[in-house]
Amino acid sequence: MKPLLACLLSLLAASALPALDARVPADPSAPAPRTADQGALKKVETDSKGDGFIDDVLYFTDKGQKAREEFDFNRDGKPDDFLYYENGILVREEIDTHFNGHIDVWIHLSQGVYVERYERDMDGDGVPDIVKDFSKKK
Repeated sequence: MKPLLACLLSLLAASALPALDARVPADPSAPAPRTADQGALKKVETDSKGDGFIDDVLYFTDKGQKAREEFDFNRDGKPDDFLYYENGILVREEIDTHFNGHIDVWIHLSQGVYVERYERDMDGDGVPDIVKDFSKKK
């Protein structure tokens, strides 16, 4: 199994993923994050650029653990990158690399950092065409 960082760097080199600058902490002059109760989840929206567009939405469980996070990299108002957590630990990332509203990359994680499986849909049918399983021992 490889650490998440190594896999993400190879993904960046192999695809047209957007720059990760949307993940930078919010500008101190930007408005404060807005919160709203979402049933059992609490939602925190962040405008990291201070331009009036939400580019990061984080959902917490009633216990205060991360449940899901969404990023809008191309600033079109629709999330492009989704992170899913179980008991506060990152277990899966789904990415829309073409910004067309369809997920085409799935990354499954172990212990929040180790890539177990990488899947990529190359032809847009929603079914992975490339599957790399790193959890199997060689």
